[in-house]
Amino acid sequence: MARLCILREDLYLELRGMVDKPIPDLDECSSDWREIYFFRNSVRTLLEIRGAAETIRKKKAFMQALAKQPHRLKVSFDKLASALNLVHALIRKLRNEVGGGHVSQEALEEALTITAHDTKGLLQLGDKPKELHYKFALEFIGAAMLRHVSYQDAQKEWQRILESTFELSFKAIKAIDLLFVAYSRIYNLRI
Repeated sequence: MARLCILREDLYLELRGMVDKPIPDLDECSSDWREIYFFRNSVRTLLEIRGAAETIRKKKAFMQALAKQPHRLKVSFDKLASALNLVHALIRKLRNEVGGGHVSQEALEEALTITAHDTKGLLQLGDKPKELHYKFALEFIGAAMLRHVSYQDAQKEWQRILESTFELSFKAIKAIDLLFVAYSRIYNLRI
């Protein structure tokens, strides 16, 4: 449960970083870069949440105690587990290819081979690290994530990915909150 609490807070912060409004200190490269950065990290966190949920499901004593709690608490946890399993292949693929702190060399090489040679990107030059940004690298991430779909279907696929992961993220936060309520009741925690 402690692991889920930590991951819930990580996921909440990552969702806040994906907002479509300026966050000046984080938008020096661009707001698009900030949004994709937090998205990539949220994918990693969702995969970790799945692992933590699977660990809890294996704790027979806790699951038996959870079954004695109000029905909505167990149902919420079961719905989260089902949702995580439905999207598991997608979040595992994204995490392994471009997830926060990880970029697959193979995925990137494959993406670069299908990227048009006349693709243009931005390079922000400056004398200090704060002033120099490889804005074009955002194109590499997009190409790696969407390399298996046609150019015409890329926007539709990106929307599918966002909708799937956002929906899962909000379910995860709600379910973890309800699971914590159950946990605190089972173990008589005073909050």
